Amino acid sequence: MLLLWLGRYFYDVRAIWVDLDQHRQPVTTPVLSAWAVPENWRKGMRPKNGDGKANAAVQCKGPNTGNSRSRTKALSRPSKDCEGNEQAGSTDGPAATTPDNELDQRILDMEKAVGTTFYRNILREYGRVNQPMLIRDAAIKKKVLHMLESVARGIDRLEAVLKRLDPNEVQALLAKLQAPPLGSITDIKTLQHVVHGLEELAGSKRQGAH
Repeated sequence: MLLLWLGRYFYDVRAIWVDLDQHRQPVTTPVLSAWAVPENWRKGMRPKNGDGKANAAVQCKGPNTGNSRSRTKALSRPSKDCEGNEQAGSTDGPAATTPDNELDQRILDMEKAVGTTFYRNILREYGRVNQPMLIRDAAIKKKVLHMLESVARGIDRLEAVLKRLDPNEVQALLAKLQAPPLGSITDIKTLQHVVHGLEELAGSKRQGAH
């Protein structure tokens, strides 16, 4: 019965897709969502095997697994296999870790600009994570940052056009577009739809005034 319930639980877990090499092995190691990783594990604490050594899968992650910050830096350093041999990868040194760290910080800073709900939705939709540090692919990080910046620009345009319209006109347009209240918009498509509609309304009013 326990196995049946465990299998049913996995139906609700969002699938993670990874590319395979010519030997049908994962090209990159899938990253668990933050909610699925025990807090002590995120701090670098791992269970040990019978011989007293750390789990092999953890050892293969390379050096500096003491805390979340050092693990993030380790992603840009040459990793080692289970025999301790260096694998091909990016070069070592502080300069190699700077781009990833800067992207993480820029993404984190966007939470204040777009709001927590919008921020988390973008991370989940485009990064499949809750924290930018869990995204290993730099291209995906840049995509997440780009989408957050687009949201911030959309919010700025929304605030600007609202100053030119009567609140009743805004409510009427939202009803016409079947859009939620402004404070409940949490996806970029709805935001774009509403902003475009309001800007068209404001533009038609200006033309009518002339």
